[in-house]
Amino acid sequence: MFKPIYIFLIALSGCIADSSTITETVTDTEVSTQMQQSPALANAQQNSVITITVEEIVDYQNLKLRLIAVEDSRCATGVTCIWAGQLVVKLEVSNEYSEKQEVKLIRKRESTMANTFGYSLLLLDVEPHPKKGKDIQLSDQVIKLNIQKINGN
Repeated sequence: MFKPIYIFLIALSGCIADSSTITETVTDTEVSTQMQQSPALANAQQNSVITITVEEIVDYQNLKLRLIAVEDSRCATGVTCIWAGQLVVKLEVSNEYSEKQEVKLIRKRESTMANTFGYSLLLLDVEPHPKKGKDIQLSDQVIKLNIQKINGN
């Protein structure tokens, strides 16, 4: 009586393993097909992460980025807070024609995206994180952002 049960379980586990392999193969094929059909998905992988400090101007493709200000009200390490706080980063962005725009990037729980001159900017992080009893100067802060070309531009 136990032999048929073991044979059934082994056969069933073989069927389950085969079906998951097929599902993964189909999923990989679907993703590559979607990327060929949708330039937005293909371009999603063509974004860059850049860092910027207050004393530098970062050249990225046809843009120049300059850090203007950082407002960091995140809860400091070693402190109990009611509100987690937020980050607000102000950048001056100029294009190849020397046109300038001021961009404000905000990060609460999630970052908000800002669009300028055909690019999308997303604030990822500001380091160092605030610590109890320690003042952080703007010159010590490093901003990390994601920048991506917007389709059609």
